[in-house]
Amino acid sequence: MDTGIKKQVLDEILMAAEKNNIEKVILFGSRARGDYRKTSDIDLAVSGGRIAHFQADIEEEVSTLLSFDIVNMDGSVQEELVDSIKREGKVLYEKI
Repeated sequence: MDTGIKKQVLDEILMAAEKNNIEKVILFGSRARGDYRKTSDIDLAVSGGRIAHFQADIEEEVSTLLSFDIVNMDGSVQEELVDSIKREGKVLYEKI
């Protein structure tokens, strides 16, 4: 899966997910599809756990200048967006 996201950044996302008891993190959007640009943001759909703390950790601790768009899948999400995430999303982390 070519996402254009450095391994260190992916590892930091996973560490933030574990730290905040997140159940699932799905990459979606242009980086999941592979049609991203160098400056494309990182779209994450997140469920379970302390999502607000996860988002704060991502914004403060992940070593990238790219911006993040984090969707709380436990809240109300537009049906079209849910369908898009299911169709094109790539699971980055899933709690076992």
